[in-house]
Amino acid sequence: MTQVPRTNTFGYMNRDLDNKVGIPSPSQVVIIDIEASSLRGVSGDTYDTALLSYPVEIAVALDNGDSQAYLIRPEPGWQDWNSEPSDEDIGAIHRISRTRLFEEGRNSRFVAEWLNEQVDGKIAMCDSPNARADLFWLDRLYEASGVERGFDVFYLYDFIALEDPDFDMAYEQAGIADETEHRAERDATEIMRLYCEFYSIKANKEFSASPSTPTL
Repeated sequence: MTQVPRTNTFGYMNRDLDNKVGIPSPSQVVIIDIEASSLRGVSGDTYDTALLSYPVEIAVALDNGDSQAYLIRPEPGWQDWNSEPSDEDIGAIHRISRTRLFEEGRNSRFVAEWLNEQVDGKIAMCDSPNARADLFWLDRLYEASGVERGFDVFYLYDFIALEDPDFDMAYEQAGIADETEHRAERDATEIMRLYCEFYSIKANKEFSASPSTPTL
């Protein structure tokens, strides 16, 4: 598979930013969230290929409230699974069973092509640090599918600074739920809501600080 070259995040912003807020407008952004079989291989640890983690669910969310997710049917060589001790078939974090993936999941090619279409022309963001985990799982998906990945993914918090005083306000206004169970579509929707709130706060401050145009 041909790899999409990484682009400096702020260089990307400088080319595509068409506002004074300092971050891309939510209409330019698509949030991606991925649930996976485990974290094996993400940190660079060496495992047999069959035991590397892989994506089990991928979701996208847009600023207009639209969102969509697909379960992914495991490829024959995808054997990894992180289970609750009480039920070897149920994923410990997302609570999706491997059996369900085989029953309801779409094949990797379908999901890869769908994701290319969803991201086309937009800036894809995720909340995994430096997008490392998501890029690892996307590479697993696209390598298995034989489809070329047509986009890059950027780390959300390269755009939203956690130490920014406006972050806490945006987080509160977004109404982020503290859930122990994670599902891709819900998580993607909440992340987009957070981004929209943060952008709105920044835009309102920029508008308030701008000199008013005198009326005749």
